[in-house]
Amino acid sequence: MNEKVLIVDDSELDRFFIKKLLGYLGIESEEAEGGKECLKSVRSNEYALILMDYLMPSMTGIETLNKIRGSNGNKNESTPVIALVSPDDPDEGKLCLEAGFANYLDKPVDFKQLTAVLIMYLPDSVRGDLKLPTEDKNSIQGPITAASMAARAPEPEPEPAGNDTLKALEGVAEIDVQKGISLCGSEDGYLTALEIFYTSIDVKADEIENYYNNEDYKNYTIKVHALKSSANLIGALQLWQDAKDLEEAGNNNNIEKIKNETDALLTAYRSFKEKLSFLSNEKEEEEKPPVDESALNDAYASLNEFIDAMDFDLADMVIKSMKDYKLPEKDDKIFKEMERLLTGLNWEDMKKLIDER
Repeated sequence: MNEKVLIVDDSELDRFFIKKLLGYLGIESEEAEGGKECLKSVRSNEYALILMDYLMPSMTGIETLNKIRGSNGNKNESTPVIALVSPDDPDEGKLCLEAGFANYLDKPVDFKQLTAVLIMYLPDSVRGDLKLPTEDKNSIQGPITAASMAARAPEPEPEPAGNDTLKALEGVAEIDVQKGISLCGSEDGYLTALEIFYTSIDVKADEIENYYNNEDYKNYTIKVHALKSSANLIGALQLWQDAKDLEEAGNNNNIEKIKNETDALLTAYRSFKEKLSFLSNEKEEEEKPPVDESALNDAYASLNEFIDAMDFDLADMVIKSMKDYKLPEKDDKIFKEMERLLTGLNWEDMKKLIDER
């Protein structure tokens, strides 16, 4: 029995958030960006539990579940699968239960509810290793939340009170920092989530715009749903509300509202690229030392290895490390494209880019 949990969600921020919560409980996890990647994973690995988003492009959660249950050669035909649904639509949970999901959780996932689901559905061999919160004189009083659990868990030392990024965020009126920290569980988790949100703005905004221009309102609605979730996690309340309204318009086939308000949504979304520009850690080009050829080759070799392993964190680390150097024009373009592809976990195209360089 594999003791890991598989997280299936097209939102990188949601995957990161759930992975953090599982980590607080001592549970290891793997990620899949969507149904297709999930099916590859279940053929290769056996999981203790699967957490799967209900609404994903190309293949919905229900369609993915049916393929898991109905296909030969996968190791998870009897693995419990928990749906991740929107609390704004009470019918989603009911639909998922009728389709065969073992249970469902609202997004963003509440720590206490996640803990209950793990206790209910994990096999005995894994349940016994859960790092459940303990009450003592130093315990945080009140309900168990992601924030209170983060304070109890053996996490690294918190960011200094004078953290430059948190100070800079005080000037961004559109973001409720404390709400974001409470959802992400810690300042460290929130800052990572914020960076993911920032680096994916161009790619995600273009996806919404392309589906809108092609009048593909089904996938448009799915991508706006993902934006709603991401905006909520970082505390961008107005962006969350605007995305929520347009998701409802898509679900209700209100095309007139979509046409009237999508441009404003995209403008507001893209405006965060400037408002959060202090998150960019790129040095001015003239300040950068030229990259050593051996270091560049090592970076490509490492990336190749991490892409094969689908290891987001290590691949991201390599790409970011190259930003400290002045690269040859061709390699600079490759690494910028790598960063864009990594945002969407597009492993195949990343591999191809390295092979064809």
